[in-house]
Amino acid sequence: MLAVVIKRAPPRSSVRSSAPLLVLSLICPVAIIGWQLYRGEPAQGAPTMSAVPTSKLAKEGVVVQPTAQMRGKDKRCCGYPLAEDLGFALRFYWLALETEFDDPDERKFAPPNHVELYTRDGFFIGAVPEKMAWSMRMEGTGVMADGRVINYHGPCNFGYGTCFATLDPDEHPFGRGAGQRALVPFKSVAVDQRLIKIGEPIYIPEFDGMPLPDGSIHDGCVRAEDTGGGIKKRKMDFFVVTYANFRQLLTELWGVSYITPHVMAPKCEYLRDLP
Repeated sequence: MLAVVIKRAPPRSSVRSSAPLLVLSLICPVAIIGWQLYRGEPAQGAPTMSAVPTSKLAKEGVVVQPTAQMRGKDKRCCGYPLAEDLGFALRFYWLALETEFDDPDERKFAPPNHVELYTRDGFFIGAVPEKMAWSMRMEGTGVMADGRVINYHGPCNFGYGTCFATLDPDEHPFGRGAGQRALVPFKSVAVDQRLIKIGEPIYIPEFDGMPLPDGSIHDGCVRAEDTGGGIKKRKMDFFVVTYANFRQLLTELWGVSYITPHVMAPKCEYLRDLP
């Protein structure tokens, strides 16, 4: 006997009840993906640009390394440039050391090429080679063979014609800049006060990461602490303590004769004078 099975259509009420579920099942994934994109999150289940093989190498089965995601430069880190890129001329200065200019036996007898140095008050400081006196006048600070630190103090009517002041080595072991400011190795720079005020921290990107002769790494931060007769407009002198340090830094800054100083750099605020 042949049995006939007749399928009954679902009642209309069940069709009506399943329709909203069907609509929700279509809308919800779209809404979720939209919310993820709005929040900046990668859409789950959606193919990304890196997942779609678009290069010829990828289509030929060659493994392609994913492209690194580049971060934008944080403009808050470096302040504001004082000029266009590489707009300041970079120069160097250091201490004039008597031991590098003369032999101890020669100093004892003071040969004719020595000149006498005096303070503004007429106190005798010592006799040094004329090259040493010229160097101290140019660099601003010198160290005598006996350890005395002397600083340029302007023209005068005694001896060499340029007077010097004897400094307290505890307060100014590396010399004195503008006013009574103590020079700091690899941190002090000489500037034109009409462009940069004394005491202003400065960020120099060309210095950031530079190995220093003392074994440390420069963070790019310096401070305006000195002036000079030859420092006019867009020039900056970097204090490097000794001539030997200057020669070593030339290899680190090979080809760098111009720099891009920035002011108001948050990373250099630790150099700002306390109120």
